[in-house]
Amino acid sequence: MTVTLSNLIYRTRSLLNEPSYPTYPGSISSQTNTFFSDTELTEWVNDGLRDIARRTETLFTYDTTLQIPPFTPSAGLVPAYPLPNDIIRVQRVEFIPTGSTTQQYKLEASTQNEMDQIWGTYQTDQSSYPQYWVTRGVQGGSGRHAFTIQLYPYPSQGGQLNLFYYSYPARLIDPVANPGEYSTRPDLIEGWDDMIVTFAYYHGLIKRNDPAWQAQKALYDEKIGELIDVSRKVSNQPGYMQPSLMNGVPYWLYGPEW
Repeated sequence: MTVTLSNLIYRTRSLLNEPSYPTYPGSISSQTNTFFSDTELTEWVNDGLRDIARRTETLFTYDTTLQIPPFTPSAGLVPAYPLPNDIIRVQRVEFIPTGSTTQQYKLEASTQNEMDQIWGTYQTDQSSYPQYWVTRGVQGGSGRHAFTIQLYPYPSQGGQLNLFYYSYPARLIDPVANPGEYSTRPDLIEGWDDMIVTFAYYHGLIKRNDPAWQAQKALYDEKIGELIDVSRKVSNQPGYMQPSLMNGVPYWLYGPEW
């Protein structure tokens, strides 16, 4: 079932013993007898979505928009390219040469200090495709803090990067000022929308100085742990690799004398 902001507000108000409906166009007066506005509840929904994304890393995102042009050497220039602002952590980076339909080169993650042992004093060495990536700046930063990616060796041919990363959810805007936002579906893994309601509910209890918020906070943290447990792997099957007997396995491991 598609859960919308309207539904989350409805369920939170129900737990807080307030009129169990959000404000829709033409019924603004429905909030005159409420303690919490839809604007405030929406901000708690936003906070909950971001808290879940940070702690559970469940919004796994695949992005193919970052283009890498061919490199033209320039004195003192070590090129780096902007990464999306919604990155929590990067899980995998692949380089795809321009025009290729089959080649996908997985790049190894590293750091500036570790790479000193590989690139030495030549960070702009070139090759057909890169082997490593490092980042500069901080997530969501701008100017000198901009979050960028640097490749090594720098590819002599153009290409694109496939980014696999854990992202933050898109922020929901104020539905009172923008009624169309009520029908927006929040960025949340399917089946766990009750966590957002619990998060918003215990924040409402805190504002009311109701000590019952502690039990709801404990329930929320328990759900966080459950989500982490079941979201690390989509399958419950054990992982294994089946090597070919003809590729890389010594004869003495499978020969008839054994």
